[in-house]
This record gives sequence, structure tokens and C-alpha cells, in this order.
Amino acid sequence: MVKTGQIRVFPLVLLAVLFLSFFPFQAVGNDPLSFPIELPLPEGWRLQDGFENPLTRNVEKGGRWLSCTLRAPSGDPVLLQILPQEASGLLSFPPPSGIRTDGALGMGATYQVVSEDSFRAIVETHPYLGGSVTTSLRDGGTLVLESKTLPLASLLELSRFLAGSATETAPSPVLQ
Repeated sequence: MVKTGQIRVFPLVLLAVLFLSFFPFQAVGNDPLSFPIELPLPEGWRLQDGFENPLTRNVEKGGRWLSCTLRAPSGDPVLLQILPQEASGLLSFPPPSGIRTDGALGMGATYQVVSEDSFRAIVETHPYLGGSVTTSLRDGGTLVLESKTLPLASLLELSRFLAGSATETAPSPVLQ
């Protein structure tokens, strides 16, 4: 049963929504131009959005969790996360050995440790979530790249670039 008072409220709400749609409002979210660090990227890559979250136990030491979405030259999205050593601890690498699975209780994910010269990373493939690459930064922090669509080889290449291991001329001093 509909009361008469409820019928009169609907046109007022509709008018308010239509009226407010004529006013520009700043979008809620993060402006890529205000991302807290300058993030040098390989040619063709771009920063889409990001945020900085101070870590309460480590604010005085500059501890912060950085997260942003990058776009590959192909348009594929990549989630980049940076955790300081104070928050994440040192990344521990299992010994390099072939592809391993997440076991009988897992969901079909596989991982392996990649070790090339001074660069080491843990590469994971999950059938439902895509791929990820986790590596250490020079300052002991942790860098994580995740993508549902970008090939693991591209994630590894980006990881090397951001960690400063790709070449001697392309380190990322911001992430050191």
C-alpha cells in the first residue's frame, strides 16, 4: 500500500537529482598528476591513478604504502604496489627450482623463482586472477606488479626496470 506522502517525495528527489547534474563536481579518486612520487616509466607506459596510504606504525620513518594502476602501451592495466621494508620486512625468496603449485588445497596457482644476475623475483600465475611478479627494491622494500591480461614476460621486464636492474642506465632512483 502506497501512502500519499511517499508519492510527493519522489518528484522532489527527481528534481534535485536533475538540478544537481548541472553543477560540475570534482571526481572522487586520485589524480595521476598528484601521485606522491615521480615514477619514471618505460616508453609508452602511463600512470592512470594511484594513492598513498601512510602506515601508522611507521609514519615518523616515512613508512607508506603506494599503489597505482599503470597502463601498458597495449592498454593492459597493471596494479603496482610498493611496500617499505619497515612494513613488509625483507622479501624472502625460496631457492630457485622449477615451477611449483599451490598444492592440493589451492586453486591451481603456480609460481617459480626467477634469478638472473642480481635480479630475483617470484612469478605467480593464477588461473582466475592472472599473473604477478614480486621483487625486492634496493632499499629493502617490496615491489608487486599484478595483471589479469599482460603476459608475465612483460611484467618481469617492467619489474626489472622499476627495481633498477634492467640496465645500468635505467634505474629508478625514486624506488631505491
